Amino acid sequence: MECVTSVSYSLLINDEPTGFIKPSRGIRQGDPLSPYIFIVCMELLANNLIKESLKSNSGIGVKLYPKADRIPRLLFADDCLIFSKAITATCWRIK
Repeated sequence: MECVTSVSYSLLINDEPTGFIKPSRGIRQGDPLSPYIFIVCMELLANNLIKESLKSNSGIGVKLYPKADRIPRLLFADDCLIFSKAITATCWRIK
């Protein structure tokens, strides 16, 4: 959180830094730090989904054939597909 809350920006005018701007609303679209925070969050989500899918009767993940491991999610760029049973208990686990 220190990286997020202590950021400040400086404008280049005629190739010289001029003044500082301290954002007041956190990370915004286009912030240089946002892709890294997104990657860290998605990695954490993916690892937790894998751990949950390994538990018996978790309802998370899909098997392609009986002896295969469960596939809890597919990630591509900034898209995430989560596979689970459509029951309340499983939705609470994912949440």
